[in-house]
Amino acid sequence: MLQEEQLQHFLDSAPKLPVIKSSEPAGRPNSRALYSSPLDRAIDRHPLTVAPETPIAQVLALMNPMRVSCQLCGEKQNTVASAAKRSCVLVVEDNRPIGIFTERDIVKLTTVAACTVGMTIADVMTRSPITLKQSESPDIFTAMFTLRQHQIRHLPVVDEDSRLLGIITREAIHEALQPIHLLTNLRCAADVMTKEVISAPTTASALDLAQLMVKNRVSSVVIVKEQTQHPDRAIAPIQNYQIPIGIVTERDIVQFHALELNLSEILAARVMSAPLFCISPGDSLWSVHQSMQRHCVRRLVVVGSQGELLGVVSQTNLPQVFNQSEMYGTIELLQQAVDDRATQLQKANELLQQEILERQRAQEALRQAHDDLKKQVEERTAQLLESNELLRRDIIKRQRVEEVLRRKQTCLKNQAQQLEQTVRKLQQTQTQLVQTEKMSSLGQMIAGIAHEINNPVNFIYGNLSHASHYIKELLQLLELYQQHYPEPVSEIREAAAEMEVDFLVEDLSKLVSSMQVGTERIRQIVVSMRNFSRSDQSNVKLVDIHEGLETTLLILQHRLKPHGGHPPIQIIKEYGNLPHIECCAGQINQVFMNIIGNAIDALDEEIHKGEWAQRDAKNSPLSNPSSPLTLPTITIRTEVVGGDFVAIRISDNGRGIPEEIRRQLFDPFFTTKPVGKGTGLGLSISYHLVVEQHGGRLDCVSEAGRGTEFAIEIPIVSSH
Repeated sequence: MLQEEQLQHFLDSAPKLPVIKSSEPAGRPNSRALYSSPLDRAIDRHPLTVAPETPIAQVLALMNPMRVSCQLCGEKQNTVASAAKRSCVLVVEDNRPIGIFTERDIVKLTTVAACTVGMTIADVMTRSPITLKQSESPDIFTAMFTLRQHQIRHLPVVDEDSRLLGIITREAIHEALQPIHLLTNLRCAADVMTKEVISAPTTASALDLAQLMVKNRVSSVVIVKEQTQHPDRAIAPIQNYQIPIGIVTERDIVQFHALELNLSEILAARVMSAPLFCISPGDSLWSVHQSMQRHCVRRLVVVGSQGELLGVVSQTNLPQVFNQSEMYGTIELLQQAVDDRATQLQKANELLQQEILERQRAQEALRQAHDDLKKQVEERTAQLLESNELLRRDIIKRQRVEEVLRRKQTCLKNQAQQLEQTVRKLQQTQTQLVQTEKMSSLGQMIAGIAHEINNPVNFIYGNLSHASHYIKELLQLLELYQQHYPEPVSEIREAAAEMEVDFLVEDLSKLVSSMQVGTERIRQIVVSMRNFSRSDQSNVKLVDIHEGLETTLLILQHRLKPHGGHPPIQIIKEYGNLPHIECCAGQINQVFMNIIGNAIDALDEEIHKGEWAQRDAKNSPLSNPSSPLTLPTITIRTEVVGGDFVAIRISDNGRGIPEEIRRQLFDPFFTTKPVGKGTGLGLSISYHLVVEQHGGRLDCVSEAGRGTEFAIEIPIVSSH
């Protein structure tokens, strides 16, 4: 439902009317001296003006309060002023008003069937509007009487040459005369209300309401409902009352017209402004004025004790109380009251002067007592200042001593921190040296063992080829004897049968072949041991990463096999096509040994604790047919990353590493293994070798219950 047009609140601090003493005899007011008219404040210097050839549609757009309200949504204080300014348009020619077009004219247009398309404002305006020359208006009452005399709401103001200066409206007069609150307190709503109210039922259409406004020359229609009262028939007859429930104004009709609504189809019950703001007939005009300001409305409905409709009070009714002679008489009474009050104030001033003399005597006595007290305070203050000075010097000495102690403490603390860091570095370096020495000793030992094993293995491997050749020749010779001497002597036949010569001939070649395979396997193991323990491990050279991984897996092969109730650990290799990279082979092999060894330790721990059996039971085909039994698995993937790095990803399917432990994995001496089973330096040394020695990256990605992955990235071309 459309909201009723709101008014701007009256200014709280309006300028007061100046009161000047009259030079005429008492009892005869000098109206010109007592009251200075605020005519200038009532003139709107910037009214809406258009030329005669302006299309009517453009004028309606300027006056449409619906479009204006959107622009003024953040300026509610100016809503009434803007609405009043757009309630009419002045048609000017050479800056002289030749016509006026108001909201009432818009309502008239809505009640006729004539089409306004192509019409200009000159076709529908009211020509030769009533104007007021500023030189002919000694005060604001002339303008107010002109509005009342001609029953108009807009009065253009012109100068001596009939050029437009501005416009005066009833709302502007009411705001300019705001200081006359005394008169409004002496009058009530019943004195000024319009008793002949135009009303209509809720079933009336908006077109019917517009026609009523045009016919009765009113700006609003009150929507009522009939109510019947049944008193005691013996005392009074049945009475019918009209109960006001809403109101429709000219501005509402203008809005409907601007929205291009069909007025004949809109019912009053849907578009009326409700609920109504009602007053009693005995309310003072000042309370009526305050109610209009509080609710931001231009009119209030006067109702009786039964809620029945008695009349309407609008802002156009309020200026009627500003009768000039009545106002002057009231001001004269106020002037007399002011004189009486001034006499009383003069007597009160004499009493105050006597009291001031007594107070001055008392102040003199207080001043003397104050001077004496001041001397005592100054003496005591001097003593306190001396004590404070001694205390201040003592505090300064203490502060200096504390500062010296603080500096020494800070210095000692810094030295302790440096010493602690040095000791930690020494421990780490010492441990790294020990570990390096261990690896070097282990390498030397492995190299020696490989050398010692390699000699007899080479001897056996070298003689096997000759033995195989000799055996083939003997077998050929035996075959020739069987061909040429098919019937040997009985002693040879018995010996051949006992020795199973045919089986020996068939199995002897297989035996020699298996011996060759075994010696080849021993040679591969020896070569892997020699590669792992290279004496040139600190030298950078082209290295095959896959060879290092295979060597490490070969050395750890015994830990991957099943034994007892221990299931085998499966190795999955997903090798990419890697180039040879420049690195220290021994150091990289040490990194592979540490990381793969840790993965085997983690899986072994789960197996020994029975956690792997529980996981297999949960994922068994009986409990979850879609999840087959899983084996402890280590997966090794290699690939080229970014064209400059080789990535080696070693992951297991264990239980994973918690976040609080993963943050400390690469810290020196940090280990989760029992005492005697781990030094906490394997991953720390690996991080040092990969990151600091080779300029690579070493990261750990793990999540509880989802396994662990160590990602090693080594540059293809060494930067060292």
